[in-house]
Amino acid sequence: MLLFICYTLFKKYITQNIITNSSRIASYLKTIITKLLICFCITLIAFLPLISFSQNSRLDYKVMFSGNNIGWLRLEKNDVGNKSDLLLVSEIKTNLIFPITVFSKETSTYENGKLIYSSQFRKTNGKTNLNKEIRFVENEYEIIENDKKTKLSCPKIDTNLLSLFFQEPKNAEEVYCENQQRFIKLSKADDGGYRMKFPNGNYNCYYYKEGICVKVKMQHKFYIAEIIIKY
Repeated sequence: MLLFICYTLFKKYITQNIITNSSRIASYLKTIITKLLICFCITLIAFLPLISFSQNSRLDYKVMFSGNNIGWLRLEKNDVGNKSDLLLVSEIKTNLIFPITVFSKETSTYENGKLIYSSQFRKTNGKTNLNKEIRFVENEYEIIENDKKTKLSCPKIDTNLLSLFFQEPKNAEEVYCENQQRFIKLSKADDGGYRMKFPNGNYNCYYYKEGICVKVKMQHKFYIAEIIIKY
């Protein structure tokens, strides 16, 4: 009988001790897990701006002339926070009187919706015939070309030809053209496009689908060419 009572008391003690220890272990594990979750959340919040506001886009186009594919364009856009970097690379090969190969590279950087830098580089048959930069310095734009600097008298550039590929200019009345070094007025065409008429009489017409440019019609005095998106 005494042995049975001792056994019962010992069993009860062991059971209570196990329950107590299990409760302590569970509480300890809960504390550790909570701290790990807090650390994870803090890390996630720290990197959330980069995750949320970093976005890359790419558009590929073909250049058509007289029913023939004569070249390509590749455009890229990288958005990080309030800054956007745009890139255009293109190559066109055609044969008028003699073979012509034109390679172009253009960049634009916008910050808070304002152009702060752009560049244009072009080679024709391997010879550089354009190398120009625009910088926003001390609240004004300066143009750098052939090692010469000139001032551009405009307070803000918020849309240029490069940005037209990524955003439909629904509310824009004019667009800055680096080649002309001036703003060109936009007008809505009867076929739904956005028409830009240049001082020499040539014009471009931009067409959009879901906010992305899908076609550019280039009307020249001597020819008509089209830039068409690849799907």
